[in-house]
Amino acid sequence: MASTVGVPKLFILPVEINLSEMVGRSMIIEEVKTVFDRPLILEGLPDTGLVGTISLSHYLTKLGFEKTGYLETDDFPPLLIMRNGKIMDVFEIYYKDNVYILRSELPIPQEGVYDIVDQIVEWVKSKNPRLFLSLGGIPHPYRIDITDPKVYAVPTSEEALTIVSRMKNVEILKDGLLFGPKALILRRLERLGVTGLGLFVQSYLNYPDPGSAAKVLTLLPQIGLEKVEVDSLIASAEEIRMQYRELMRRTDDEIRRMRSLPPMAEQSLV
Repeated sequence: MASTVGVPKLFILPVEINLSEMVGRSMIIEEVKTVFDRPLILEGLPDTGLVGTISLSHYLTKLGFEKTGYLETDDFPPLLIMRNGKIMDVFEIYYKDNVYILRSELPIPQEGVYDIVDQIVEWVKSKNPRLFLSLGGIPHPYRIDITDPKVYAVPTSEEALTIVSRMKNVEILKDGLLFGPKALILRRLERLGVTGLGLFVQSYLNYPDPGSAAKVLTLLPQIGLEKVEVDSLIASAEEIRMQYRELMRRTDDEIRRMRSLPPMAEQSLV
């Protein structure tokens, strides 16, 4: 961010959870109390090309974001995630300098999408954000021939539209279809009057796309976010594709289930 004067600090709080009250529903748990003032909230849930997942995982790692919370839900499959020898949560919340990041190790399952989205939207609303930013991909059948993928914007308000009008190399998505949790989140934020913006980059249909993830990261300084280098992201593209191939497979399966259409390799949203 441009200035770090008066940066909000983090406070560790004990968390008490009554699991008997959570059966059949989801809940966002904040393990760390954060002091914030109309923050920016970045969302990178798995979707087409894993653009949001790859870009925000790179962003939070490079800039040293701290985990502050997680989503507790019965809708994710029973599994254990280990990272650097530590047990991690499937859906995590990170924070630094008045910026939150939402990321997930698994796609939001179709069975729990409405309940989980409700929890996300209520949590976002409670923060009274200056801007909610969703990063994702839009499938393009000839992505392999595109060296500079286009970025399309989906604003939820006039204020968000004003933000887009000041951005370079971003077009308003005038016609098209968006499926899945990101579409549902943006629609509900629009109805609640929360300023939200989706930035969707042309990407591979069902293949992790570090190139498109890097492209969207270059745009973040235009909305007041700290710049992060993307050369290492591009240089390690093949390694990243291998790392995320299972998540891409799961995400592709969930997207096809939600759309009830043939495999994504045969489809295009725009």
